[in-house]
Amino acid sequence: MTSPTQTGLSAIDPVWWSEVDAWTWRAMSGAALIGTVTLESQYVLRLADGDLAGVHTSLESAKSQMDAWVRWQFRAPLP
Repeated sequence: MTSPTQTGLSAIDPVWWSEVDAWTWRAMSGAALIGTVTLESQYVLRLADGDLAGVHTSLESAKSQMDAWVRWQFRAPLP
């Protein structure tokens, strides 16, 4: 699984989405690609390294998973 340091992702860069075509969306942070969603029979979420991260019935659900993954990567360490 891709780590934030491998993608160039930093805690200050918000996640934003761009629509590539009618079937593909890119998750970006700054200039770094962090993942994609493609509409196949369902919405397939892959991280930038190609690892399958999830399969969803809605685009919003796939985007939410990516947003949660980014928040988890930058969570405060446990005491």
